[in-house]
Amino acid sequence: MISKTRIIKELKKIETLYDKASYARNADLRNFYSKLALLEFCGWIEQSIDNITSRIKKKLKKNENIQYVESIIKQTSSFTYDKHFRKTLIKTFGIFNVEQIEKKIDVNKKDQLRISLNNLKKIRDDHAHTYVYGTTAKFWAPSYTVSFFNKVYDGLREFEKQLTKI
Repeated sequence: MISKTRIIKELKKIETLYDKASYARNADLRNFYSKLALLEFCGWIEQSIDNITSRIKKKLKKNENIQYVESIIKQTSSFTYDKHFRKTLIKTFGIFNVEQIEKKIDVNKKDQLRISLNNLKKIRDDHAHTYVYGTTAKFWAPSYTVSFFNKVYDGLREFEKQLTKI
């Protein structure tokens, strides 16, 4: 089961540090904490997707099939809905199963997941490939990053529930 306790705790810690930096009027620290919150959250998303996808290994008997699933997970290094999450599910669970699962998932939760993952991926890429000093990049406050959490968690949790039924 994907866990949210630890990541929420970490994001709240970062948010507190960000707030302290704001009161101290330290823009550099605010930028660092904003970037850290986003990167931590996106790392959690990638690990959660890996955990969800790995569930199929429990049902496999042949070692070569287990190794295949592990290789698919290792090859996936990002987290947009269609290009990464769905594609990984199709490669590991099969397109028919994914189609059946998507029919059972609340459309709003799936759409919120898709939109959130795509938005987070874009801003994560922008921040991961920029240098804080000497840039005019806009950084989200950690609280804004946290605002995506429930949409992402609820969507991933729905997929996880359905995949356990296969």
